Amino acid sequence: MSSENTCNAQAWLKALSEKGWKCSPKDENEAYEVQRNVIEVAKSVWGEVIGMKIGLTSEESRAKFGGGPIFGPIFEKGVLGNGSSINLSKLSDPILEPEIFYCNGSYFISFEVPDNRYGKKWDELNYLEIIADIAGSYRVVVGDELQSFEGEVVLEGPNLLLKGKINSDKLRRNEELLKSKAPDGCLLLGTILPIVKVSEGHYSLECCGSKVEIDFI
Repeated sequence: MSSENTCNAQAWLKALSEKGWKCSPKDENEAYEVQRNVIEVAKSVWGEVIGMKIGLTSEESRAKFGGGPIFGPIFEKGVLGNGSSINLSKLSDPILEPEIFYCNGSYFISFEVPDNRYGKKWDELNYLEIIADIAGSYRVVVGDELQSFEGEVVLEGPNLLLKGKINSDKLRRNEELLKSKAPDGCLLLGTILPIVKVSEGHYSLECCGSKVEIDFI
């Protein structure tokens, strides 16, 4: 592995609190090899892997980061209950992803809060670096069960109001792709509204009679 020293999994573990990880894989094979090694050390902090997430699925995001889609783990201790709080100071570049979480045959409205251990803005990274860093896996806040994908999606937060519709065809495609890789696990199916930068305060996401809430402190 050409980036063996800088991509060391123990260095990643140290960067969980200190940031500043340095890893620049040369290709996808190396990036996923690094990810597999990082997953093993991450288990000591976040517990077992319970599923898989997908990212960089849109043409815009693939162009921005240089490739995609990408895949990464969901950890047991990374899944939080509705209304949970997250400390902004622990995040390199705080963003919020409105998503659908699938587990045990049911769908849930949710928020993903990714993080990177490089200590950089997301725009400064490429898709190989993000893959190596377990695809930005950090926290998922799971809200109410969704009985339908039909209806308006509304995201509210400090000085923020976004509305849209769920692209159910996109979610089904992502679900099939994820199930081909992780047939028995929980899945994050992708964003249902644009990703937003966040600040301190309360955020809520509603659709189809279901709601998820999160506080950034």
